[in-house]
Amino acid sequence: MSPVVRESLAAVLSAPRTIEVRPVLAGPQPAAGAWLLVEACGICGSDWSWYAEREIPAPFVPGHEMVGRIVAAWGDHGNAAFEPGARVAIEEALPCWSCAECRGGRHRMCARSTRYGGTALDVAPALWGGFSRYAYLAPRTSAHAVPESLDAGLATLFIPVSNGLSWLRAAGRLQPGESVVVLGVGQHGLASVAAARKCGAGLVTAVGRAGDRARLDAAAKLGADLVVDADSGDWAAALLDATGKRGADLLVDTTPGATDILATAARCAAIGGRVIVAGLKHGASSLLPTDVLVRREIEVRGVAARESWAIDAALGWMAQDPALFGAFSSVTVGLADVERALLTLGGEAGGLRPVHAVVEPNGG
Repeated sequence: MSPVVRESLAAVLSAPRTIEVRPVLAGPQPAAGAWLLVEACGICGSDWSWYAEREIPAPFVPGHEMVGRIVAAWGDHGNAAFEPGARVAIEEALPCWSCAECRGGRHRMCARSTRYGGTALDVAPALWGGFSRYAYLAPRTSAHAVPESLDAGLATLFIPVSNGLSWLRAAGRLQPGESVVVLGVGQHGLASVAAARKCGAGLVTAVGRAGDRARLDAAAKLGADLVVDADSGDWAAALLDATGKRGADLLVDTTPGATDILATAARCAAIGGRVIVAGLKHGASSLLPTDVLVRREIEVRGVAARESWAIDAALGWMAQDPALFGAFSSVTVGLADVERALLTLGGEAGGLRPVHAVVEPNGG
């Protein structure tokens, strides 16, 4: 099928805190690939970071939590997912598929990787992000089938939900009945709470902060037995009391920028416990009580994104139980209101912050 897209209306991040909604020309055309009609794209914490905190080396179209339909495919792309009409969710990494990491199953760690939602407009054909009516898909794209019954906005949660499943089941090796503590109640924290319950955890504790009351309530709806506001109570003491001083088998840190929390997490781990570090600390170091790690045989592991199997599992789970994920409070906007949604998620628009936001570029 011949490509049909010559330009697309998109929200372009051109400088810090500067979003421009304008037509973007698609070209020159690569020799192979596909066009995605974007149904919905989630707004992630990394989108906020690009908008509010980072230098912008060149303008680009943000948005990497993309769900949509293949409307055209051309050239010798060799990608079985590029079937016109197929409804797909897109992994954000564009790996080389030939290095040791890619061959070993860690394509998300590929040093040669580029990514959706962060590639400059001057890289042809410019439309590399989901805050656009159309997005270009390169032949090396990893695409996953999205059930037809699954609402597009809900489907954009596939990244945090798949991360939670991968972190709890694979990285954390959670066994049925084990106790879990999730530190942080943003998208990834709430998804980790849900994943803990899905994977058969025993006691599940969610820890948030002042101002997170609505999110802590959401954590309870998603399966947390104990929710703690760390600013008004001692979460470590509450956990130790709830576990008979034994501590938690698995702790998952999703807190961005919080460095002191890891030392407390290590001290609250049970003998043989595991601590998963998923929240970036923006270059700051975290002190860990190494004697505690040795004497209690505690394992600390970092995670970056998820294993690919978890995306299919997440999409199937959301299609089977969409009501559960209604606990993720969300706001849906069109391209004209992308900036407002970013400010709302960043807590700069007043009122309660939703957990999640969705852009529908082709909405009314």
